[in-house]
Amino acid sequence: MADAEGKDLIRSPTEPVQIAVSEESQSDRPYYKIALLGLLGGLMILLLDQLSPAIVGASLVILLVLSRRGTSLEWGVGTVTLLILSASLFQSLAALLWPFVISFVIAYLLAPLVSLMSRRLPRTLAIGLLALLLMGLLTVVSIAIVPRIIEEVWDFVLALPGYGQYFKGLYTRLNDLLAQYGYTGYAGEIQQRFIDKLPEVGKLFADQTTSALHGLTSGIAAILNLLMIPFVTFYVLKDYDRIGEMIKKAIPTRHRYQTLDFLNRIDLVLGQYVRGQLIVSTFIAVLTAVGLSFSGVPYAVVLGLTAGALNLIPYVGLTISLGISLFVALMDAGGLVQCLKVLGVFVIVQGIEGNFLSPKVVGERVGLHPAWVMFALVVAANMWGIVGMLVAIPAAAVVNIVVRIVLQRLYGSRYYDDADPAAP
Repeated sequence: MADAEGKDLIRSPTEPVQIAVSEESQSDRPYYKIALLGLLGGLMILLLDQLSPAIVGASLVILLVLSRRGTSLEWGVGTVTLLILSASLFQSLAALLWPFVISFVIAYLLAPLVSLMSRRLPRTLAIGLLALLLMGLLTVVSIAIVPRIIEEVWDFVLALPGYGQYFKGLYTRLNDLLAQYGYTGYAGEIQQRFIDKLPEVGKLFADQTTSALHGLTSGIAAILNLLMIPFVTFYVLKDYDRIGEMIKKAIPTRHRYQTLDFLNRIDLVLGQYVRGQLIVSTFIAVLTAVGLSFSGVPYAVVLGLTAGALNLIPYVGLTISLGISLFVALMDAGGLVQCLKVLGVFVIVQGIEGNFLSPKVVGERVGLHPAWVMFALVVAANMWGIVGMLVAIPAAAVVNIVVRIVLQRLYGSRYYDDADPAAP
């Protein structure tokens, strides 16, 4: 008993000191938080030229979510700082990392086929056999198509002076027509604006030429990067399941189920859409090229490949490829008849794609309303140009999944509870 009292007497003098220290630390806490947030803001300002608005917005959202879930400010600021520095480093090393990115994308696209072949063959043998088949297919296609493409491009270059004469004559007829009604000023204004734009066109041509020459000087590095892609793809495919297990183990146990469910949803949508679109675009390229060739439209192979490539951009790609094909047909000797043939080919090909190819290969696609698809295309085009339009729909599909998960949790929260807390 005396012992316990002695211990209490020994402890009692220290207790006020601990309370005082705790109160002092609590009083300094707001300044500490302000200092941390100030350092994060300063880092963002320093890297403002290298950070896109999407990265800054994502960083702030992550910080808010972590704070809402009770994570300490130190962990939140540290996580966001790591994200920002990683994004800046990735942008600085993008020229060196693109072979690895391409390799991972190719491995992701080929993984289901490798898994299917691995049921009957060893995985390494299946990957090697698939690589040989793809290389053989590319070789056959190159031998059959590349000479035709070169020939058509050369013919197009030779035809450019004729196209120039045609537009010059069209401009002259338009000028004469406007002059008959007394609108000579408008023709002169159009001509003046065209002449004013010539220096900009010349500057653009010079910049592109300089860029091409610079690319030639680094041709050896580009070739080495291209040679890296097959090797990196092979090893990623070989250890694909092991990489998946490593990622799974890296996820904290309490968040593992939700995170894997989210990743599986994204994999299902992206895998179905991207693989399906590549297959459908290949069929469209072949069908369009064959149809235009049988119709006697010039540059049929190039126009078919253009239609297939632009098919990766919904709505906009079809409009551009059809417009280019109609322009080429209009410049041909057939004129209106050739244009009707082009329209017929595109109607038939798009009918096959919409009624047979896409429903079987792509399925329900990404579950986005056409209005949201157009919105995603416009936003992505303004931010990242052609590349943005190519990734707009997959990115919008991921955003759609995130929004659905957030809404599902929000509707299940107490804010949407049917029970009225004020009811007796």
